[in-house]
Amino acid sequence: MSGVVHLVKTNPALAPLFVFGGSGIGAGVAYIAHCLRNGPDVTINKSSAVKPWNRIQPHENAKLWSPNKEFWQQRRENATRRNA
Repeated sequence: MSGVVHLVKTNPALAPLFVFGGSGIGAGVAYIAHCLRNGPDVTINKSSAVKPWNRIQPHENAKLWSPNKEFWQQRRENATRRNA
C-alpha cells in the first residue's frame, strides 16, 4: 500500500486510475456478495434448504434488473387477487 501512495505522490496523474480501478473492484466484490446472499440459485449453506429456488413465488422477480417492470407488476396484482 505504501508503494501505491509513493507512486501517486511522484506521479499524481495516476490517482484517477487507482480510484476508478479500486471502485470497480469494490463494485465487483459487492455484486458477488449480493448474488451469494440473495440469489435463488446459489446455495452456500447446504443444510438449510435442499432446493432454494423453490422459495420464489410465481409473482416474484428474481432478476437484479428487469426491463419489463409492467409484466411483474401485473403478475403481482394477479397473485393478490387470487389470494384475496
